Amino acid sequence: MEKTMMWCGINLQWAYSDLLSYIRFKVSCPHIAKDILHDAFIRYTVSTSTNKGQEPHAYMRSIAKNLIVDAYNTSQRFVSLEAEVGLNREWLETPTLSVEHLNDIKQRLEMIQQILEQLPPRCRQVFWMYRVEGYTHTEIAEKLAISKNMVERHVMRAIIDLSSARELITND
Repeated sequence: MEKTMMWCGINLQWAYSDLLSYIRFKVSCPHIAKDILHDAFIRYTVSTSTNKGQEPHAYMRSIAKNLIVDAYNTSQRFVSLEAEVGLNREWLETPTLSVEHLNDIKQRLEMIQQILEQLPPRCRQVFWMYRVEGYTHTEIAEKLAISKNMVERHVMRAIIDLSSARELITND
């Protein structure tokens, strides 16, 4: 007699066989599929919806479907490297970098990190949401309850500070 392993109302055997297979079919990548499944577990856990207790598997599947859509939308913001360079395999080979070049890269990254750390917290948060997480100015304004104009000012301040540092770096 096989014992079912349950977690918060979810049959883990079902999640890691049926649901994961469904996600893998939709995203065509086993690694992304596992990430989506684990993100779904987290969202399921923190959800306060009453639907979650009534039909946990259906609720979990709907969370996974939404995450699949999010993953697709995120992937559409990027161009694959192969498409960009025309499948030039020589260009894709790992370059051999000298120790000096690696140290130079490390110093530049540390300088950028210092500049970002010196920005006011809200400015840094807005810049991060815009440039790294890919939110629009309107989305950031709504999420942080600030005006779109303030979002634009924060982004511009961060860009100006980084551009000033870039000029210093290239003039050295």
